[in-house]
Amino acid sequence: MVKGLELFEVPRQVVFGPGAIGRVGDVLTALGLRRGLIITGHIHSRHIATKVSEQCIDCQIMSDDELDLVDIVNGMAAFTDVDFIAGVGGGRVIDLSKVIAHRLNKHLISIPTVASHDGIASPYVSFLMQDDLNKMGLGKVKKTPLAIIVDTSIVAEAPRVFLMSGIGELLGKRVALMDWKLAHRIRGEDYSESAAMLALSSHMIIMNNINKLNRHGEEGARVVVKALLGCGVAMAIAGSTRPCSGSEHLFSHSLDLIARRHGIKQAMHGMQVALSSVVMLYLYGANWRRVIKIMRKLGLPTSFRELGYDRELVIEALMNAHKIRPDRYTILGSDGLTREAAETALEQTGVIA
Repeated sequence: MVKGLELFEVPRQVVFGPGAIGRVGDVLTALGLRRGLIITGHIHSRHIATKVSEQCIDCQIMSDDELDLVDIVNGMAAFTDVDFIAGVGGGRVIDLSKVIAHRLNKHLISIPTVASHDGIASPYVSFLMQDDLNKMGLGKVKKTPLAIIVDTSIVAEAPRVFLMSGIGELLGKRVALMDWKLAHRIRGEDYSESAAMLALSSHMIIMNNINKLNRHGEEGARVVVKALLGCGVAMAIAGSTRPCSGSEHLFSHSLDLIARRHGIKQAMHGMQVALSSVVMLYLYGANWRRVIKIMRKLGLPTSFRELGYDRELVIEALMNAHKIRPDRYTILGSDGLTREAAETALEQTGVIA
């Protein structure tokens, strides 16, 4: 079958490594950008945002705690004349920047200060934020960064738990690709070999550099950042999150929704994804024990109890995971797992007691 025209956007400039924060001005000049709105946090990332602002011709800084989705969805008329939106900070900051850039139809510059998930380079926002936006009537947010600037020295200085979350995110990519291939075979879903290879290479960067990741410092941060950047490009090529999000993400999102409903603090996304991927590898009959071994070696949690979730909540989340995105076929099938099957998978892998 002959495929039709394909169109995708990828970042025009990517700068990463130690000292990358000092190259912001060069990037903006090369892209012809002058006036910007910088979204950042109000503590750690604020001083980094100031360094970014000093390299702009005309930039204003706003903290993420000054904004909520209602403000953004209702419009930000005061900023219609800016050239770009820059996100300087963690996951929420980058996501808010995507929504604002999408809403105002402005260029997006991604400047993450942590490497906790692949949202730093992807066109998409987190599941929970998109869910909130859907309820508010905004619809799907898709905004590919025009440029990505990641100072790996800054990433390395952040609490190690963020980097561990990024590693967990990347450990789950094998399951996402297995699910995508399964959906292609069973449902005839579009499949991009090039996007799949990029996502797989990001996964393998982690699997092949465990010793580097075990050491603190810039070298490990660089490995994770490089892999996450590859995931972002893979999603841009695929035109969806498919190459990087499968049943392991559905399970994690299901946990998020249940935790939110019960008023339980949500664990870090990548930590949940890593544990969820172990369960899905078990369902596939694949080597889940190798992933558990790697997680132990790197110091990632190997049980949901370590993340603050009790047994019943985890079982409920797994049984309902297939309902999160009914359009996305995975190893969980159309009907999901029975309670018995869910308990068996969770107990056999040791992720619940």
